Amino acid sequence: GSLLLLAGLFALRAHIGSNLELTARSVAYTVEAALVFRDAEDAQQTLARMLANEGVAQAQVRDAQGKVFAQWQRSAAGPRARLGATLARLVGSQQAVAPILFGGVALGQVALHGDGQGMLNFLLSGVAVLLLCTAVSGAVGMALSRRMLRDIVTPLQALARVARAVHHEHAVGQRVPPARLAELRMLGDDFNALLDELERRQSLLEEKNAQLTHSALHDSLTGLPNRANFEHFLQEAMARAHASAQPMALLFLDNDGFKQVNDTYGHAAGDVLLAEVARRVQAQLRPGDLAARLGGDEFAVVMAPVATLPDAEAMAARLGQAIAAPLRLASGVELHPAASIGVALFPQQGSDMEALLRTADVAMYHVKGRRRRAGTDTPARR
Repeated sequence: GSLLLLAGLFALRAHIGSNLELTARSVAYTVEAALVFRDAEDAQQTLARMLANEGVAQAQVRDAQGKVFAQWQRSAAGPRARLGATLARLVGSQQAVAPILFGGVALGQVALHGDGQGMLNFLLSGVAVLLLCTAVSGAVGMALSRRMLRDIVTPLQALARVARAVHHEHAVGQRVPPARLAELRMLGDDFNALLDELERRQSLLEEKNAQLTHSALHDSLTGLPNRANFEHFLQEAMARAHASAQPMALLFLDNDGFKQVNDTYGHAAGDVLLAEVARRVQAQLRPGDLAARLGGDEFAVVMAPVATLPDAEAMAARLGQAIAAPLRLASGVELHPAASIGVALFPQQGSDMEALLRTADVAMYHVKGRRRRAGTDTPARR
């Protein structure tokens, strides 16, 4: 637009220059008679009449000796007139000269100086149009850039943000919002579908890991914690009890006559008996206690965080009573489970895990011996 405006300005300069020369020749022809008869007043009136609306700032009629015979000057003054004159000088179109001839002899000349108002008007209107076009172009460009930001850049930023979150934070639960453009919406849908698949696989992996962790730490038959889980829990419970200077208790359980059940009714019956004993033991625990199967028909209960000797003895009594309830198998055999339970207190009867386990095991065998002598260890009858 600026180049077009500049080209138009120089084209207008050429046109105004030509027009000024034509005007000068016309004035020279008109004032010829006044110059011949030396009527300066008539020449001056002719200049004023002919040049009032021709874009001329100043005109002079000179005789053959170069003396000023008549002259005229536009009376308009002010910033606009000065600006027009300056513009005319800058573009080099401020003067036109035409000879005054009479019978082929030069009597003098007419010199006209342009006021530059035509070029100034063109330049001002051109600049106004240029600014208007620039404003319109800017508004259109802003609207297009905002549309691009909304329809292209923002969806791509959202896609990149979700991709970074998935990569750095493993946040596969995030999703890309739908875009307005069909291509970006399809890309977002495909990316979300990939995230759905990743989330499903991660959930499946977490579920498998949880199952493996549970299997590694729990007994497959009874569902109770296994020996490794039990020992870890016991170590932590003893550390807490030591830090708080409060006692805790360990109960060691052995099912009386379990081998007889296996030998008489089969291992399936023995498994049913162990699972039921585990359920009954679990039902008697306090919040914070732990029951575990150590192996075979042996179970253990950790009473934490606080357990005194009366607490442990009461728990042993409840466990013995719960375990002793009759159990009828699917074959019709009625079992009467029984358990020998040994009790050991921390730290009075063992300051570490091995000593505490050994004390509880010895106590359990003392109880089992008394039950065997009393003949109360028969596990089943029809």
